[in-house]
Amino acid sequence: MSKIPIPDSSVETNLAFQMANIIYKLDQTLRSTTLREHNMTYVHFRVLQYLWDKDGRSIGEIAKAIVVHQPVLSRVIDQMEERELVQRRNDEIDSRYMRVYLSETGRERYAQVWPAAKEMIDGALSVLNPDEREDLGRMLRNVATHLAT
Repeated sequence: MSKIPIPDSSVETNLAFQMANIIYKLDQTLRSTTLREHNMTYVHFRVLQYLWDKDGRSIGEIAKAIVVHQPVLSRVIDQMEERELVQRRNDEIDSRYMRVYLSETGRERYAQVWPAAKEMIDGALSVLNPDEREDLGRMLRNVATHLAT
């Protein structure tokens, strides 16, 4: 059976395939080392990372930022509360909404895990010079902003 030619379908030129491959490899390495040592899932890590940067967010905001379905994230937040990594509190302005905050344990855990994650990222990017890293970061932020609209 012969393949039907599809223009621009090579995995070598498919940027989305390449980005997913990079993220998957970093994710697997992080899961099998640092996250396992700290009894944390990758989604837990992503929530802690987002809250570290922007504490006191709604579940909807977190779900959108880390690209997880809101019902799934609600269960994850339940788990994280049980592990005392986060705390839910009523919104100060509108009590119908809940906000999620890092607990002291969550802050400590993220501070323990982030250095290893950063080392993995830096290792992956070590093939780029500082200007290329800056350009890549800018380009990825542009694409992310475009997709968010």
